[in-house]
This record gives sequence, C-alpha cells and structure tokens, in this order.
Amino acid sequence: MIAVISNLHGNFVALESSLKQIKQLNDKFKEEGREIKEIFVIGVFGYMPFAREVYSFLRDSEIRCIRGRFDHLIARWPEMDDEEKKEIPEIDRFIVEWNREKLNKEGRRWIRFEIPSFLTRKFGDNEVLFAYGNPFEPVSGEIMPDMPTSYYENFTAPFKSYEIIVVSSKKPFIAETRYGKIVGAGIAGYYTKNKPNFVLIDTRNLDVAFYEFEFDKGIVEKRIRDENLPEEILRILHHGI
Repeated sequence: MIAVISNLHGNFVALESSLKQIKQLNDKFKEEGREIKEIFVIGVFGYMPFAREVYSFLRDSEIRCIRGRFDHLIARWPEMDDEEKKEIPEIDRFIVEWNREKLNKEGRRWIRFEIPSFLTRKFGDNEVLFAYGNPFEPVSGEIMPDMPTSYYENFTAPFKSYEIIVVSSKKPFIAETRYGKIVGAGIAGYYTKNKPNFVLIDTRNLDVAFYEFEFDKGIVEKRIRDENLPEEILRILHHGI
C-alpha cells in the first residue's frame, strides 16, 4: 500500500498529524499482513506558514514529493516577467515571495532540482502516475470532481498504460473509467467544508480509501499572526478557498 498527502501548503502541523495517523493505520495493517510501504506528497508549499520546517523534514525523509502549483511558481519566479506575474492573484504573489524568502537558496534549489513535476511508479503489474494537475498540465491543469465519465476519459485514454492517475483536488474523489482510475487526493493543509484528508491505495488490487484527520489550528493561527501574514490566510486556514 501507499499513502498520498495532497495540497499540504507548507503546513507542518498537518504533516505531523497525517503522518501520525498513517503510522497508526500501518501498525494495524501489519497485524493483518499488510503494510504502507511508501508515502507521497503532491503539492508541498503554499499558504500555510511552516515552509522551513516542512522543507527540513521532507528533505531528510524518504517521502517522495511531486511539485504543485506554488512549488512550481517558487522555482521559476525569477524567470517570469512582470506580465506573467500580474496574471497571478495578489495574495498568491505575496505567498510565493514569502516562501522564497523563508526557504532561502537551499530550499529553492531543492524544489527546482529534487521535486519533479510528475512521477511515475510501477508496483508489481500496476503503473501509477502522480501529478498535481492533469497529465497534460501537471503543475497547473486541475482535474475537477463530480464530472461526467467522458470528462475523465479525456485524461485516462491517452495514458491508459497507467492503472491509476493520482492528482491533487479540492475534495477527495475517485473517477472510474474504462481506461483506469483517477484519484483526487483532496486537501491536507487547511480546512474546507470537509476535514483535511489523505488517501491510501492498495497497489495490488487498486482499492482506494480516504481518511480524514485533524490538526491543531491554534498552532497554525499563532504562527500566521507571528509572521504577520495577511488576514486572508487565516480565512483559508479555517474555510479554504
């Protein structure tokens, strides 16, 4: 089995809480002769205020990371011209620059050279594609939930060698097509109408299960205030975007 944490948004408190629950589940699974062998994070940095802690932890861990929208912007920010940057919402421009400052040169290099835009893995006979967005636009092209099957087949048909495509999403979902599954892994870094979640995938039979967890919003809120981040970030923490 594998675990996937998506839309972490630089929330170290959420990362710790999700990993704790994953460990508890794994202890139970081991008694049943199963095991969570790998953990993946899709979309590392973003709105939440623990960029340095998340970077330091993930850099030294065996967790595999896949670049998200903010990660990609942080990596290529110096190469973007003013017109490109103006197309990005003001709050997002602020967050990109804040993350770049907190990560320093070493963290920015880690994103640029160590975090891929997509990742493919083979587990036995089953191949899995991990991307933040859709396979055609892996760091920006969002796959939406609650769409007709034909919509999802536009993505799975050209990539039918993959049994599962795992992407970031605003809420967790599974889309079954005749070519394979798309799994939207949801949000771990902040609250929406739903609690934060992660997903477990059994790579033998391709079963998918979503697990909600909670983290201490008070700790995150205090850091947001200590860093003098915009009030909008507090709203995102509690209610999402």
